[in-house]
Amino acid sequence: MSAFASPSATPSPAPFFAILDASTGPVFQNPIAPGADPWVVQHDGWYYWCVSENMLGVGIYRSRTLTSLGEKVTGWKAPRFGPHRAEIWAPELHRLDGQWYVYVAASDGNNANHRMIVLAVEGEHPTGDLTYKGELYTGDDVAGATGNCWAIDATILEHQGRRYAIWSGWADDRDEQWLYIAAMSNPWTISSSRVRICANDDFLWERVGETRAGRGLNEGPQVLQRDGRVFVVYSASGSWEATYKLGLLELRPGGDPLCAADWRKHAEPVFQAAGRTYGVGHCSFTKSPDGREDWIAFHAKRNTQHNWNRVIHVQRFLWDAAGFPIFGQPSQPGAPLSLPSGDMTGAAVAAKTSSSRELAAV
Repeated sequence: MSAFASPSATPSPAPFFAILDASTGPVFQNPIAPGADPWVVQHDGWYYWCVSENMLGVGIYRSRTLTSLGEKVTGWKAPRFGPHRAEIWAPELHRLDGQWYVYVAASDGNNANHRMIVLAVEGEHPTGDLTYKGELYTGDDVAGATGNCWAIDATILEHQGRRYAIWSGWADDRDEQWLYIAAMSNPWTISSSRVRICANDDFLWERVGETRAGRGLNEGPQVLQRDGRVFVVYSASGSWEATYKLGLLELRPGGDPLCAADWRKHAEPVFQAAGRTYGVGHCSFTKSPDGREDWIAFHAKRNTQHNWNRVIHVQRFLWDAAGFPIFGQPSQPGAPLSLPSGDMTGAAVAAKTSSSRELAAV
């Protein structure tokens, strides 16, 4: 989500695009739902999706299959008045210290006043009521907590026994988005000065319009960890453009997340538009139901025009022999994709659909 972005309307429970193909078995098709900035997490055999609802609240949906948002189980409605009443963007659901929290950007209706807030989920499960916990401090005066700064797209990194928040923020009152990181003392408190991880315009593809005249823009950071390696996959360029894409940072082995010099930016995008799938960005990561496969959820634009008419895709990604993620190209709308490994719900739906078709043909 950028300073100019406007999320799409609340996703309704998505139709389940599962069919039975004689040669490949159960398959599904992208997109799986309308929406943007998808966040999905597995817990106790369920997939929990956390979404912005008409920019006025947060909804949490639950599904047995990764290829559908399923049913809404809980939510939070922004207050009618105050600093966190509008422009509710890109919520994320995290389980920290045995409790669930939602991190989401909110404002008073003026984008320049966007701040990150924390919602606590009551009880032990993601289906509990959501209550306001506090505003994250994302400025440069941690001790005095003065002059809080614009921030969106916060996510959590847990590494070597420490916890960090990573987000997209402004340095001052100028609409220029950079990636920042800071340590946390608990799930709702920043405890160190923020550190700008990298420049936002090292490469032409990070700039709006992919031209020298365009400003650099980094947002939507997401943590991806495997075998001790720490990656941050982020969105670059304008979210309203067909050329929105994903870049990647990696923490050097033994590096300090709060040291900008310890982060290495890869020179090429790791995931970008292809064919009829445009403006891919703001992703999250999860596993197949049996834990054997890695999957990415991301949004894509419906067309090449400058707008925020977006839909949610999911697809499998791989790893190369050196331990680097390989995302390949985004799937095309309507193309058949194999269901996630161990997805018995999707297979059952596909079999039922196939049987119904056979009966209808008799």
